[in-house]
Amino acid sequence: MSQITLIEGKNINEEKWDSCVNRFEFPLIYGNVWYLDLVCEEWDALVYGDYDAILPLPFKSKGGLNYVYRPYGVQQLGVFGDISKTEELLSAIPAKYVWVDIFLNAGNELGKHISKSTPQTNLILDLSRSYESVYEGYSKQTKRNLKKAQKTSFGSFGYESPEQLISLFKLNKGKDLDNLQEKQYQKMTQIMHTLMHKNLGYINSLYIEPNHLCAAAFFMEWKGRVTLLFSVTDDSGKETQAMTKLIDKLIIFR
Repeated sequence: MSQITLIEGKNINEEKWDSCVNRFEFPLIYGNVWYLDLVCEEWDALVYGDYDAILPLPFKSKGGLNYVYRPYGVQQLGVFGDISKTEELLSAIPAKYVWVDIFLNAGNELGKHISKSTPQTNLILDLSRSYESVYEGYSKQTKRNLKKAQKTSFGSFGYESPEQLISLFKLNKGKDLDNLQEKQYQKMTQIMHTLMHKNLGYINSLYIEPNHLCAAAFFMEWKGRVTLLFSVTDDSGKETQAMTKLIDKLIIFR
């Protein structure tokens, strides 16, 4: 008898599920039930044994056909818990999903599924090191950008709202992104507000006098992992290398 069960997200044992996500050696906030409920219209899951290993399956339906996708606001999911069950769980994805697109996490071993995968780059910086050690690892271009940023006197207030970040983004980078619709902006606003309410997210920003917001970023922090979720700069921020300064400042004061 198979030890793998397909369960609808609404019927998940939340305590056992989140316990599995919390003890996973690769801390990923996206796997929590509350986060999946926040970003997914619907989701199912494959559960191995008594929640020893789990595989969330966010899905949508189009023309009566179900497909698994990566929700907006999620970088990676994949198998949590006992990663030795990764290949078994991937093989158990039901045929009712006619198309499957899963961004696996760093702990997942693909085995026979490797031929169906595409490697993705994920940049991780160890912030437990001294700032001097981190700085030595900066590229020459980043060091030049920081040097340029030092020529500008930036201000910082720390009272920005998610709506301010979204508005600034729409006026700048958003103008070039036809694939981003209002529903995505609304969802990102909701995600940021939820994270702030749970004390798991915050906004860092930089201003150019007088009171001109030129760069801002939303960070979420969970189990010692800081993730840059959303960022925006305007033309003056790009010219002054404000985002490089903002991230460098975060590293200094960690």
